[in-house]
Amino acid sequence: MDNSVYHTARITKDKSFDGKFFFGVKTTKIFCRPSCPAPVAKEENVVYFDTVFEALEQGFRPCLRCRPDVNVEYYNGNIDGASIVSSALEMIYNGYLNYNSIKDLAKELFISARHLRKLFVENLGIPPIKIAKYHKSIFAKKLLLFSDLSITEIASAAGFGSTRQFNDVFKEIFGVTPTMVRKGITDKENNYGKMKLLIYYEEPFNFNKILSFMKDRAIKGIETITENTYGRTFRINDTRGYFIVTNNTKKSALELNINCDDIRCYMAIYNKVRRMFDIDRDFKVIREKLSKDEILLKGMEGGQVPRLPVAFDAFELTIRAILGQQITVKAATTLAGRIVEKTAIKSSPNYPEGLDYFFPNPWELQSVDLDGIGITKTRQATIKAATSSIANKSISLSANQSFEEFYKDFSAIKGIGDWTVNYVAMRGLGMVDSFPFKDLGVIKALTKDDIKPSPKQIVEMAEKWRPYRAYATLCLWNYAIKKGRT
Repeated sequence: MDNSVYHTARITKDKSFDGKFFFGVKTTKIFCRPSCPAPVAKEENVVYFDTVFEALEQGFRPCLRCRPDVNVEYYNGNIDGASIVSSALEMIYNGYLNYNSIKDLAKELFISARHLRKLFVENLGIPPIKIAKYHKSIFAKKLLLFSDLSITEIASAAGFGSTRQFNDVFKEIFGVTPTMVRKGITDKENNYGKMKLLIYYEEPFNFNKILSFMKDRAIKGIETITENTYGRTFRINDTRGYFIVTNNTKKSALELNINCDDIRCYMAIYNKVRRMFDIDRDFKVIREKLSKDEILLKGMEGGQVPRLPVAFDAFELTIRAILGQQITVKAATTLAGRIVEKTAIKSSPNYPEGLDYFFPNPWELQSVDLDGIGITKTRQATIKAATSSIANKSISLSANQSFEEFYKDFSAIKGIGDWTVNYVAMRGLGMVDSFPFKDLGVIKALTKDDIKPSPKQIVEMAEKWRPYRAYATLCLWNYAIKKGRT
């Protein structure tokens, strides 16, 4: 986008552009999001930024009215460039550097630390170590505002080496100390108690609809779902724990309660939960695109596009998808629960009822004999092959790859077809243009007068839904359910 688009969005205070760019006022050295309620600054006094990092790097401080650093998920902005940079950013956002060094990060991406720095500077204008510093500080600020963790706990959760380092870096970036931010909170309703974070969302937000979708697919022993809560166990690095998500309708926010043995995992859990409940998508654009189609409109909820529930763990979803080939959702869910029981990686006895196990990782699952639990030999072979490929990294489950690349690698495994690749891309990796065109629900929704369309016809029909065919799929699934009731 050019500055003329930015200018129009800024003077009209268009909220749909929040997170897509930021602007700073030269005379005050303050930066804002487009919808900031402050008086409109003169254009000659304004400078535009593609990312929040760029604004901070140039010495601008976040506006205290619109709070662009905490009210906007900045990583949805215009960060372009090499796929390596995108993968590195995803790892930084998920707290990789809370446990590891820049050198370790570069090694994971099969390049040198020097080359990684070069790519960051070329694509973002800022080296990775500074990106990490800004990200940690902004995440810490969210914890200061939206949790009741102590300053010391927040320093650890955000990945700082010490409270002193946290204080020094925070003051350098924001011009105030963490204690000053904490003391400045006047809204007592923000104090939700220890270990609980708020994740704000934009209305309309059908929490119960998302829970209903998840409940049918919940794995026994790993996940628990009630009328207004979602809970699950997790392991990240060496950290073990569980979290509970509830909906606070008065605040238009999800309450995320995390219980774990190392709070450095907070950053990763926070980001994963945002993806699970599809918090950051610009639905205005998607709705305008898909609501033109009469069939998709029948699958929308009150005229709204359904949110895409991206799985908490891509590997877990991959196994779940393989189990779900050519059988019902209920049957696949039962088989997934049997795998969990057989691997028997038990959680702590003091976890809530129903959160009894952890899902096996690729290396653990490789060593498990899957005989005797109802999985066919053919399906067992596919699971073993996929697990081995993921463990040795010949297949990546990162969202930062092209669909074509993922399709090529994953479909090379015997037993992996179009449906599985597209379903994993859609719900495991969050690829919004993936389209399981052979899905029975999709076919049912598009069947007219008992005449089923061919796969070729379905693919051709879906061309007009690009680049949001995953959301079109959700609409078709909803419509198929409605058709089944009539």
